Amino acid sequence: MAMKDWRDVLSLIGAGAAKTAMTAGRKVAEGYHAIDPDVTRHLAHVPLLSFSLFVSRREPIAPGEPDGHPPLIFVHGLGGNRGNFLLMALYLRLYGRKRSYKIHFDPGQTIEQMAVALAHFIQDVRQATGSESVDLIAHSMGGLVARLALSEPGLDGAARTLITMGAPHKGTYSARFANTEVTRALRPDSELMRRLAAMGWPKGVRGATFFSRNDLFVLPAESATAEGAEAVDATPFTHYSYLIDPRCFVKVAQALEGKTT
Repeated sequence: MAMKDWRDVLSLIGAGAAKTAMTAGRKVAEGYHAIDPDVTRHLAHVPLLSFSLFVSRREPIAPGEPDGHPPLIFVHGLGGNRGNFLLMALYLRLYGRKRSYKIHFDPGQTIEQMAVALAHFIQDVRQATGSESVDLIAHSMGGLVARLALSEPGLDGAARTLITMGAPHKGTYSARFANTEVTRALRPDSELMRRLAAMGWPKGVRGATFFSRNDLFVLPAESATAEGAEAVDATPFTHYSYLIDPRCFVKVAQALEGKTT
C-alpha cells in the first residue's frame, strides 16, 4: 500500500475515533444531566464531611464553662459519628453556647441500644455540669434515638429542647434500599414507627423538626415532621446540608431560643 493510501486510512481512523469520542462525550453529558440534581448535590456534599473523620470517638465529660444555657448534646445519625457536629458546635459556641457534648454510637448497635446509651449520656452530662436539663440537637436517625432516650425512666424533665434535622419520624421509603435491622426499623410500616406514633412527642420538651423537600434520605419530606413539635421548612437543604451549611446553623440557633421562622 502506498504511503498516501496509509495516510488516507489513518485519517479515516482518526476521524472515526474523534466522532466516536464526541458521541461518547455527548452520551456521558446526557447521562449526567439525566440524574436528578438533588442526587448530585448529595454526592457533592459527602466529601465535605471528611473533617469528621479526624475527631476522636470518645471524650471525657467535663463540667465546662457555665454560659447561662443548658448544656448542648449532639446526636448523630446512621453511619455518622460525633465529629459530624464539629462545625455546628463551633458556630454555636460563638453564639454563646460554650458547653456542648457529642455522643458516639458504636457500629452494630440497635436503635434501642443507642437510646439506652444516650439516656446514660444525658444523665452523665447533667451530673457533670450540675444542670437540671439539656438541649438536644439530633441529625437523621439520631432524632428517633433521642425521642426513645427521653422516654427512659428517670429522664422526665431532663430535656428542655429537642431539635431534629432530617429525622424520619414517620419512617422513610428510602430505607427500602437496605436490609439491616436498623434500616428495617426506619421503614414507615415498622414496629418502631408504630411505637413512636403511640408515644408522641416527649412531654414537656420544646420541639423543632427540620425538613427539606430536597432531602433524598427522608421520603416523603413530611416524614421528618412530628406531631407536638414545630415543623421548620429547611428546603432546599440536602440531608448533609444540615451538618455543613451555615444557614442551618443560624436556624438551629434560632430554634434553641424558640425563634423559628
